[in-house]
Amino acid sequence: MEEDRKELVSEHVIQSCGESLKYVMRRPAGHRIHDDPQLLITVGADWRTPLATEPYRATADGFLANGHYAISFDIPCHGERIEPYGEGIGGFCNALRSGEDPFERFVRDARAVIDDCIRSGFATPGKIAVCGASRGAYLAFRLLIADSRVTRAAGFAPVTDWRYLSEFGAIKDSDEVDALKLHRYVENLAGKPLFIAIGNRDIRVSTLSCCKLYTELTERNLACGHPESLVEFFCTDDPGHTMGDRWYEKGTRFLLNL
Repeated sequence: MEEDRKELVSEHVIQSCGESLKYVMRRPAGHRIHDDPQLLITVGADWRTPLATEPYRATADGFLANGHYAISFDIPCHGERIEPYGEGIGGFCNALRSGEDPFERFVRDARAVIDDCIRSGFATPGKIAVCGASRGAYLAFRLLIADSRVTRAAGFAPVTDWRYLSEFGAIKDSDEVDALKLHRYVENLAGKPLFIAIGNRDIRVSTLSCCKLYTELTERNLACGHPESLVEFFCTDDPGHTMGDRWYEKGTRFLLNL
């Protein structure tokens, strides 16, 4: 990715679970940094997708435009990390069948990245947000659950239950896959600010499953005394498994609390 005159792009390498892991950061030039900067972790297949590819880069662009930082890294089974289980969602499935949990691995990787960002002065606990689309949204929500330093999340057309993904067809009825669905984490998501948007006929990841998650989460929030507005949910008219630019813009404003 070419360096913009108004921003800096840097690569950082850390150790996570005995593996060298690269994360890439976009940050404003010095005079444009916010007085109280926030950090966005934007999750996609590889680091280039959410940081440099339309429309997914919109959230990172919004953070940079407001003087904040944005980072990303290759998630397990994607980008430069396809060994030993193969590439993409099929790789996730292969890992699970081999007794490995790529989702927990992502969380451990992300926590190590956050540690490094804090040590380097790029992040402050409580001022870290996370976002993603589809599989990246699922991972974003899992990180929000696992790390209290992350306080807000946005998911665009999120996977909420891996049983609906065709790549998981061979093991969709297993207890391991059932245990992954976000509906089992409602208690952990309660009380956390969330933005969720999905098309009204998204059969790839299941609009119905996403709507059910929103209903269950809102009911839990209300039972705990949290306002219904804690979760912003939009069921849109975007076709299939897509999201229009306006939803990325709304999600960005939500994460920035604008």
